[in-house]
Amino acid sequence: MRHLLRENWISFYMKLISKIISELGGDEAHAITLCPKGLAYFRGVKSVCELTEEKIVLMCGKNCITVEGENLSADEYFQGDFIVRGVVSRVSVE
Repeated sequence: MRHLLRENWISFYMKLISKIISELGGDEAHAITLCPKGLAYFRGVKSVCELTEEKIVLMCGKNCITVEGENLSADEYFQGDFIVRGVVSRVSVE
């Protein structure tokens, strides 16, 4: 039951983020959202190049996204949507 509630919450969150990005005129296929209390959401992730507790490197289209912080972990990864939990101190796009 708890797992089902969590999936519903994630689905609701992803739909809400899509709506916000669309309303702001952003590219829905490739987006980054940072939330308080240690949550980062990435859309359009093609692959995960590095995954440690201090650094996560993602390929998103032609861009390399580096997430740095503490206690980082991959919480969800499904069809290009990637959720990171932990204390995010820096996100860079190259």
